[in-house]
Amino acid sequence: MLQEFYGKNVGQVLYEKAMQVAKQANVDYVWLGVWEENPRAINFYTKNGFVEFDKHVFKLGNDEQTDIMMKLQLKDHFA
Repeated sequence: MLQEFYGKNVGQVLYEKAMQVAKQANVDYVWLGVWEENPRAINFYTKNGFVEFDKHVFKLGNDEQTDIMMKLQLKDHFA
């Protein structure tokens, strides 16, 4: 990890740019997978409005790992 970048808002800046691109592309939602053992990332995405909707198991070498699938609704489907 590049801990010297923690607290410098680099992740937030990159996140905001990604959301800007998503909104310009007029997408309904954005989804991602985050490793279940990465609470820092999970908290970051939760703080930014993402909610868990599923899990996905994948292999990294011989190690099976689980991603929490998170989704952020950009458009209101009830309108």
